[in-house]
Amino acid sequence: ETYTSMTTPSQFHSQPLPVILLLFLFLSAATHLLLEAAAAEQDQQQRITRVGCADKCGNISIPYPFGMEPGCFREGFQVTCNDSSNPHRAYLANNGVYQRIVEYYDREGWYHQDWHKEGNNTPLELIDISVAKAEARAYGAVSSVCNPNESDYYSKCQQVWLGPFLLSVTRNVLMGVGWRIEPMVTSNLWSPLRGGDSSNEFTLTCISDLMGLPQFLKFAANGSCTGRGCCEAELPEAFPVPEFGLWFRSGRNNTMFETTPCSYAMVVEKSWYNFTTPDLYGYAVLPKRFPRGIPFVLDFFITNGSCPLKGQQPPPDYACVSGNSYCENATSGKGYVCKCLKFYDGNPYIPDGCQDIDECKLRELNPELRDSYPCSSDGICKNTLEGYDCPCKPGMKGDGMKGTCMDKFPLPAKVIVG
Repeated sequence: ETYTSMTTPSQFHSQPLPVILLLFLFLSAATHLLLEAAAAEQDQQQRITRVGCADKCGNISIPYPFGMEPGCFREGFQVTCNDSSNPHRAYLANNGVYQRIVEYYDREGWYHQDWHKEGNNTPLELIDISVAKAEARAYGAVSSVCNPNESDYYSKCQQVWLGPFLLSVTRNVLMGVGWRIEPMVTSNLWSPLRGGDSSNEFTLTCISDLMGLPQFLKFAANGSCTGRGCCEAELPEAFPVPEFGLWFRSGRNNTMFETTPCSYAMVVEKSWYNFTTPDLYGYAVLPKRFPRGIPFVLDFFITNGSCPLKGQQPPPDYACVSGNSYCENATSGKGYVCKCLKFYDGNPYIPDGCQDIDECKLRELNPELRDSYPCSSDGICKNTLEGYDCPCKPGMKGDGMKGTCMDKFPLPAKVIVG
């Protein structure tokens, strides 16, 4: 009771030595508990890569099988981090994965080639990686064809080598922007219009045509990509390839080069680009607007193997090492991917990577998921292994998930009891 009131500095020094020691011990223990709590919270954060490996490059998470240091990635999944930029930028290592721009200059005729120049191989910059979807998003260049005057014609065409990855046919589309343009994506890296080998080639095109006349501009509309100023084509299932080239079957606009000198082609993530009519005007508008490139999606999978049959011993280099994970053969038939079982989330490529989903925490942090994990305001969300419960609050009965909680005792009964 002596120490319940405020103690002045002079009074503090007048206290018995054991009391002072007890106070210091209490402060030390409290600090230790806080540090332990912080460490426990850090440990609870789910790992995405091997122990001792860096898991971020700038703002980009790098989950295994991707990695940056030796021993931290599977073959073909190395990532390099450019720490000289702010924020840092991540790139797929140049182990067969890169892009190149080939420039052509023509005069007085479509097939009369004056010269062409091959650019340097440049790595693909990563945007993000999703282990759950077995996808990686990267920046790709915008291909363009421009007429600076009546007779000259310049084109910059993209070539892409994907190594162990494949172009996603479900998440990308071919798009063309221009008054009269027919972009062409082909599995042949060299343009067939330039004498490239057309054997075993797959080609996809779309057509945007405003007849090269200003009075047809009224048919081009913002947000519309139906062949008037902008065209779009879905990639067929037969197209997943480890390399592709982006070319122009047509694109000259000699009559309107002063206002609309350029047309563009791109393999781009579906629904990412929104066409606007100002994109038709000016020189190299889209490459200037997107200097880092436009996003496209790659599928990744574990090569050199397939899912083991039921009861079969997995090979030594089997990638699905986490408990609560399973193997699924890649749709391309060239490998397999690992996934977490239902009710689990995380990285199936590392030990203990797949952890039970805390549906209650997800509801709290992401209100948009409350329809996926329903629990009414009269219920109490409780996480369980492989699911969750939502019992009604005390004094109520029903089902909190279905929103049927109601008082056990109706109001008249309460009045009578009262």
